[in-house]
Amino acid sequence: MKAKQKKIRVFDIVVEDEVEFFEFMEKNFILMKDYLLLVSGNVTSKIADYLKENSLCYVLSEGCNIKTIDSKNRSVQPQSEPKAVQEPQIIVQEKVVYHESEDVAKTKVITKPIRSGAVIESEGDIVIFSRVNSGAKVICEANVSVFETVDGMIEANGDFIILKSIGKGYVVFNGDILDRDDFDGSLKKVLSTNDGYKIEDI
Repeated sequence: MKAKQKKIRVFDIVVEDEVEFFEFMEKNFILMKDYLLLVSGNVTSKIADYLKENSLCYVLSEGCNIKTIDSKNRSVQPQSEPKAVQEPQIIVQEKVVYHESEDVAKTKVITKPIRSGAVIESEGDIVIFSRVNSGAKVICEANVSVFETVDGMIEANGDFIILKSIGKGYVVFNGDILDRDDFDGSLKKVLSTNDGYKIEDI
């Protein structure tokens, strides 16, 4: 027998209302299908059937004392009890122990369009001066600056992310899925706060 721990991306979804769950999944299905879903709260039989029928990888996490890692300080902690919310609460977490390098990760600068199917991962900052095409993924444990349209997927876990516009893609910042309607083509800076995030004009 072999057992090996792997880095895994997880969405923790606390369901308070069935209608809001389906609205959320319809809007974010393309993003959700590539993640493990930890689902708790008011999980009805209709929700369970939907998860199975769409071949989503999920776990009903009620009562599970799962150890998770805070994306900001990498500390391992047990999963907190679900809180009552008005809409699904989405938190990106990784079930992995990090071994930090003594070397400071350098900033990665990208000037060419990121093509579909490409996956870029970095422990350091990423600056992108080109389009992130549909089907491309950027996963960064630090800060990200994007000066063109995002049609692919970006996950950033730093102190801030700079964005111009979100087209057909998705941007996850420290566990929060950013609303594309908040980005109108002018540069904006999204800052991490104790309560989530705030958006500032640049």
